[in-house]
Amino acid sequence: MAVAFAGTTAAQAPARPLATGVTVSDVGVQERLGFERIRATGATLTRVIVYWSMVAPETEPNSWDPTDPNDPSYDWSIFDAQIRMAVDAGLEPLVMLYQAPGWAERCRHTSAGICDPNPADFARFAEAAAKRYSGEFEGLPKVRYWEPWNEANLFLFFEPQYRNGRKVSPILYRELLNAFADKVKDVDPGNLVVAGGLAPIERPGGLGPLDFARRVFCMKGRKDPVPKPGCSQTARFDIWANNPYTTGGPTHQSAGPDDVSLGDLPEMARLLKAAKRARKIRSESSKVPFWVTEFSWDSAPPDPGGLPMGLLTRWTAEAMFRSWQAGVSKFFWLSLRDWPRTGGLPYSETIESGLYFRGPTLAQDRPKRVLKAFRFPFVAFRKPAGISIWGRTPESTPGRIGLWYRRGSGWERFGTVKADRDGIFRATVRTGLGRNMRGLVQARFGPELTVPFSLKPVKDRRQPPFGKKT
Repeated sequence: MAVAFAGTTAAQAPARPLATGVTVSDVGVQERLGFERIRATGATLTRVIVYWSMVAPETEPNSWDPTDPNDPSYDWSIFDAQIRMAVDAGLEPLVMLYQAPGWAERCRHTSAGICDPNPADFARFAEAAAKRYSGEFEGLPKVRYWEPWNEANLFLFFEPQYRNGRKVSPILYRELLNAFADKVKDVDPGNLVVAGGLAPIERPGGLGPLDFARRVFCMKGRKDPVPKPGCSQTARFDIWANNPYTTGGPTHQSAGPDDVSLGDLPEMARLLKAAKRARKIRSESSKVPFWVTEFSWDSAPPDPGGLPMGLLTRWTAEAMFRSWQAGVSKFFWLSLRDWPRTGGLPYSETIESGLYFRGPTLAQDRPKRVLKAFRFPFVAFRKPAGISIWGRTPESTPGRIGLWYRRGSGWERFGTVKADRDGIFRATVRTGLGRNMRGLVQARFGPELTVPFSLKPVKDRRQPPFGKKT
């Protein structure tokens, strides 16, 4: 099969990286091999959740210094080990502080550790953590990225969301965030605070992420956000994050006006820019980087209601492209391996979105095909002028990318593009084949090939991220 190659036009787009991370190695015991496998996915980041309630004493001592990382009332051993293993594997940790000890909660809830944590107590713990992982404490690694709390717009992780009918969670979160940021940056002004990390949809009893973010920023208006009159508060952070789990494909937009699935990321990006212009965000940088700190779909197998592996590989690569297109510069997958199914829970309530099938041990896990799409993402779409392609090299390194087209049984090279210094390549390749292209396109970088990407469009469809009920 001969392809009428006519040339390559580089897309006019700002140079912007897409670094990747894996947000959870395992929900059980962490092992060195897990972090090494995360690095082998091409990821350079991982998230480590430091549980405040596990480090701090169960009862607050009468006499202690909670800002001292060496206070004998603290026990950091589990998290020291995780952070060491991550750094030794060549990963940069994003450390999230989460879940208060009972004595630091200002209310009570059925879920321990999430009810109105005291900002002053949280700030003292953040100061101790930042000192411990400053790179100057007992040989422990330095941590640069810090995140306060998890999905604070979701009642499962933060309470109260409402008080006497009033939406209070954004106000309480902003107090936590600012107290946290002040102390983390007092320890080292070079530390970077990642805020938000919001759940994607408004669930009963919680807030939609756009609504929550507007209230944190003292902004109003969906289409053209502007400062809210009478609200003088500001939020201190460096990076904003969302967890845009999507009940559909990579272009899917949520039904809720304040929800953020993949197709809604540009709306959150627009709000961030408006809030920064309005000086509602206190940051030393002129721009606020935008991250995705959790994302995935369950795979079938093992989840019978998950995405078939072929479609999952396509959607994963495109999810990374659509995120990059919306301005996202860091993209974290959940997780390295499928989670264990315990207690007879249905698949729709468990997480089978690992890059590896879970085996009896970590060493016995098997890689899924989607791992290849995550490591070397690549998309290709038919355009009137030819084929529009985008991708990122496996280790985010520059170089020449070969492009191959398959129609029928044969593959033939039809172009070459250059990856920039961050490994991103994007171009429109004129083929002379018109709009009737239905074949597969594949990219090669050195010895590595992408998963073939079909030029036949795939329609959006309903697909819960953690699998359909079966």
